[in-house]
Amino acid sequence: MRTMITKRACGLAWDERTVSACIVRAGITELVIEEIVTVERGGTHGESGRPLAEDIRSAVEMLGGEMDMLVSCLDEADIMYRRLTRPFADRRKIMETIGPEVETLLPALDSRPVFDYVKTGRDASGAHVIQALCAKSSRVDEVVQALKAASLDPETVDCPSAAVATGARRLLDLPDLKEVLVLHVGLESTSVAVVTSAEIRFLGALPKGYRDIAPERGRAEGAEPAHEAPPAERPAPHGPERGLADLLREIFIMLEKAGRTEGSLACVATGYATKIPGFEEQVARDLGMEVLEPVLKDVQYPGDMASLKESFLAASLAVRGVVADDPVNFWQGGSSVSRRIGRIMGTAGPWVKAALVLLLLWTAGLVVDVVFKARTDAELKRRISSEFSSVMPKGTPMVDPLKQMEQYASRLKEIAGGAEGGAGTPLGILKDLSAGIPAGMDVVIDSVNIDAENVTISGSTGTYDDVEKIKELLSGLPYLREVKIVQANVDKNDQKVRMRLTCKRQV
Repeated sequence: MRTMITKRACGLAWDERTVSACIVRAGITELVIEEIVTVERGGTHGESGRPLAEDIRSAVEMLGGEMDMLVSCLDEADIMYRRLTRPFADRRKIMETIGPEVETLLPALDSRPVFDYVKTGRDASGAHVIQALCAKSSRVDEVVQALKAASLDPETVDCPSAAVATGARRLLDLPDLKEVLVLHVGLESTSVAVVTSAEIRFLGALPKGYRDIAPERGRAEGAEPAHEAPPAERPAPHGPERGLADLLREIFIMLEKAGRTEGSLACVATGYATKIPGFEEQVARDLGMEVLEPVLKDVQYPGDMASLKESFLAASLAVRGVVADDPVNFWQGGSSVSRRIGRIMGTAGPWVKAALVLLLLWTAGLVVDVVFKARTDAELKRRISSEFSSVMPKGTPMVDPLKQMEQYASRLKEIAGGAEGGAGTPLGILKDLSAGIPAGMDVVIDSVNIDAENVTISGSTGTYDDVEKIKELLSGLPYLREVKIVQANVDKNDQKVRMRLTCKRQV
């Protein structure tokens, strides 16, 4: 089982003659091209004798093993390039703005356009230069459906020139101080990229390919042109040499417009360029640049360089699946996130499941804790409310019950005057009342109610005169005023006089 830190991506590219597939594995410190396979498609004159899905399935089956990601691409003929500048580098902002601007430059399309871009450095003013890429959604859907017909689910539908640019930077040992022109000649078109070891400087494409350079060889089934031909057997000016000259002239014009002057570049040729006799010599002569023989950097590859150069697009697409450099993806309607999660779940297996169980247990514990605390809080609030109602004066609004009860208790303590029983305090009133009643008087005090403003005394005496004496006693106290006899009635049961006196406290 592969570890979580290892990624394995498949790059897949095809035309009417071949299907090329490559598997690249990337770890923390390694990059490995595991295998490259090419399936020749049947038929004559570029017409396959088998369904495309069958050839794609055969190529992938020849690779074997599992893959974490599948990357394919559109044909260059399906992509429109536009050079733009932006004062900001944020990807989200750039994606929001390139669509409206590029749409004004496009011809009428038969389907919705999809956009992406690659950064290509900065201009003299410091603005970010981007190569905007546009394609028709219908063409993207055709590529996706071709892969799904082969029971494959693509993660990315890339741009060929952007892919080979990344492939050159990641796979090849490029000169440190020189820009490199990467020419990937396809069957119908040619991808053009200018790169350094650090970044991509230019992307483009031309609608000329192997068929335009060598039409007879390009159409013949399985034709393999000789890599060298004796001078006497070289094609006439109207043959491959003339077609190559036309292609190189257009490349020269493209580079001139992009500010890449003659002699400032080295060149790496891949794809069908390996099948064109004298390609490198004519590039050196017509474009005035050195043609490099590619050398792998710190990359493991069991095959030979010739097979890598021939299937360089497939290898580059696989590399795009394992690195994050300048990602381009026209397949914006896919569910890549959910597919990636599914693959991670399958790879992680028991560990992810165990983590999910722990997460569920933690969540359940958290829910129980919250519910328990909520119930405890509700019970505490109920008890506080009940205590508040029993302690506080009626009609007191409950705002901050604990603080309100503390303040009320402090106020009562101040009213009570503490344990000393000073004059005017509740204890002092009781002392003075007890001391002022004569020892022989027939009187029983049932209750003495003292609050902040009033004193109410209830009880019974033997006669009405005793009630008057108690009133005189209370009137004589300096801290009481307005003493009144509220009640003085004879109880028929025991002939006692029931009394109730009230007075106000002197503040």
